[in-house]
Amino acid sequence: MINIRRDFTAVNKRNGARQVVGIVLHDTAGAGTMNDVKFLASDNDRGVSVDLCVTRDGQIFQLSPDLQNTTMFHAGRSTKFRGLVNGAVNRGTIGIEIVQKADLSLAPLYPDAQVRAVGELCAHLCQEFKLTRGDITTHALIIRDGSRSDPRQFPFTKFDQIFNDAPNEVGGGPVTHKVVRGDTLFGLAREFGTTIEEIKRLNGINDPSNVINIGQVLIVRA
Repeated sequence: MINIRRDFTAVNKRNGARQVVGIVLHDTAGAGTMNDVKFLASDNDRGVSVDLCVTRDGQIFQLSPDLQNTTMFHAGRSTKFRGLVNGAVNRGTIGIEIVQKADLSLAPLYPDAQVRAVGELCAHLCQEFKLTRGDITTHALIIRDGSRSDPRQFPFTKFDQIFNDAPNEVGGGPVTHKVVRGDTLFGLAREFGTTIEEIKRLNGINDPSNVINIGQVLIVRA
């Protein structure tokens, strides 16, 4: 059973029931200390906040008072995920900030305790919200203007091992996406961390024009 601390509650938030369809991973690019958590909980001048933070020693802090009924502000600008755009991405995703220094000068970059906590937290959230590994993304993958690269250099191979070994692991299975207006194979491949060729292979698409239709359900990851 993971231990989630509630020492701080974020000031920047919006109440209201929401439907969670994914998890977005970030790194704080701050001091790399508890000050990053306190900043995200404060009434900071950027107006940002996040659902949960994971510190370098593996502590998990929940800044949202209610994951089911409170929206935080972690990835709203110029983002797209699962058909949600900009502010709607905040309403539909749980944001996790991984505490990291801006210049990546800390060693080790991501301690084992921190990576383990992130993996086990994500497995726990997948259980709670009936999500799978394919529903976990990064800020870098959903930003549409290329202005974010976080979580920078995060060890996803180790993360996946921990996620898969966590108690009560959520079953896998194909990840699907219902095509909405504006979707392209290029955009979906970027959003889901795959390639156009792999999406076409999974769906038996042989058309060289890469045309997809609104309402079409595609397998985007096996």
